[in-house]
Amino acid sequence: MRILHVNHTLDLGGTEVMMLDLAKEQKKLGQSVTICSMYGPGLLDGKAAEYGLPVVHLNSASSLSAKVRSLTAYLSQYPQDIVHSHWGVWLPTAIAGFLKRVPRVHTHHSNQQRRLFLEHRVASFFTNKVVVLTPQVDDYIKKWVAVPKRKIVVIPNGIDFSRIEGAAPVELESIPHGATVVGMVARLSPPKDYPTFISAAKLVLDRFPDIHFIAVGEGRMRSQFEAQVAQLGLKNFHFLGGRLDVPEVLQRMTIKVLATKNEGLPITLLEALASGCACIASDIPANRFTLDDGNSGLLVAGQDPPALAAAIERLLVDPDLRRRLKESASHRSQYFTAHRMAKDYVALCRNLQK
Repeated sequence: MRILHVNHTLDLGGTEVMMLDLAKEQKKLGQSVTICSMYGPGLLDGKAAEYGLPVVHLNSASSLSAKVRSLTAYLSQYPQDIVHSHWGVWLPTAIAGFLKRVPRVHTHHSNQQRRLFLEHRVASFFTNKVVVLTPQVDDYIKKWVAVPKRKIVVIPNGIDFSRIEGAAPVELESIPHGATVVGMVARLSPPKDYPTFISAAKLVLDRFPDIHFIAVGEGRMRSQFEAQVAQLGLKNFHFLGGRLDVPEVLQRMTIKVLATKNEGLPITLLEALASGCACIASDIPANRFTLDDGNSGLLVAGQDPPALAAAIERLLVDPDLRRRLKESASHRSQYFTAHRMAKDYVALCRNLQK
């Protein structure tokens, strides 16, 4: 099959990492896979080239009509058997695929802003199958977009373990060798809840002043979060920016935190499980599914800095609990493989060809 994955860019983020892992494994399964960036190049273009995945940049204008024209023209010149949309290009991909009579698949990566629900409801009319990432389908897809049950398929995310295996702890600038590190890997923008993470760090540092906290990622709210850290006087809180060595950074962490308001199925949490991290995450459906209802990591109430701080401190003072959670995390991660994910998607695509 000729499969075209369409996303807005190839910037560094969980959706893009998942898409590349999926495409790489689909290629291993004998499919012809191309990555399409609706706009221009991104940080992960090099990673796609490393995987041997062709990338096309449509360099489209931002209007819906321009995106539809650009993608339709590409599909006319390079026919596909499946078009698979991700994140913010659902509607133009669905319309272009419909016009070219190509089966359309869309992966719903997380809750969207409700102001977009009418756009996505229209997109769902032109889409053959909508993939959700956990058995509990969120209200955005069920009630706001109102996707019919017959169109919904559950395929949890997976990751490429080859980039996790053998990763060695990396030394981090400004952090002493051997220091305890509590970290969060996520974009510096909503729905990631850095304000809660930073406030919790303040509470922990009041009791454990030698701990170091790190934020790994970039985003439009970095200056706001840096201002919060400065206002609280947190000298041991470090912003590391976007990095391509996340597995090595995870190995350097003592505790991995994901404070977030909503998620589809977070790639960084899957990477943390595979890395054998002791994890803490906001108690939302996606994290609950990922952490096996709290058996493979601690779940805490969202937007509650004292609760998050208490969970961090609990792991700091209980190495046996950290060890048990790390062992359970490694076991739980075995389900979330890119190979299993790719097989499920290929089976879905083949059924659409019938």
